Amino acid sequence: MKLLKLMFIAFILTGCANNYLKPHEGKENAKLRLLSVPSNNNFISVTDPKGCVSDKPLPQIATLGAKANLVRSLSRLDMPLYDDKIPASHQNEVYIPAGNEFSFQFNGVGITGITPGVTETSSPILYSWCRKIISFTPKADANYEAVYDYVKTSNGKETCGVKLYDIIKDATGNFTKEETKNYKVESSYCK
Repeated sequence: MKLLKLMFIAFILTGCANNYLKPHEGKENAKLRLLSVPSNNNFISVTDPKGCVSDKPLPQIATLGAKANLVRSLSRLDMPLYDDKIPASHQNEVYIPAGNEFSFQFNGVGITGITPGVTETSSPILYSWCRKIISFTPKADANYEAVYDYVKTSNGKETCGVKLYDIIKDATGNFTKEETKNYKVESSYCK
């Protein structure tokens, strides 16, 4: 039993093997910065083969937020336009295969019912998930940034939103971000 506990602790401390931290051998690659603006935990995974949002455990690409420090999931590939104003734990850079459609799922978890500095509470703690899929066809050697943030809906409430950007080098050698033209966002859950 002690051996199992030690193996579990070692697994948690080292994190899972991640196939996105180095270039995919024998394939063209692009780079993708995953960024979560709110301070929640966000688990980015591959998508369900059906193409719908899944609440089942899926192979992970990255972890953002406070938990990123715990699982040592932070990765920098020296992509241009890194935003130093956003905590490092909310940004992760990975390699993705280029030339074919690539899809990934943001799994943001929010926690309500906690008052900082108060150890006892009469209100329940609620976890809420907000999940979105982005699908696009990355170009070889290109840089992209996917941003998970909260957006206002037409009725004034907030929900999670995602956007994908191309990071482009202009003729003067400077980099800019432009929203990617051909990407899809899916928010329908698998049935």
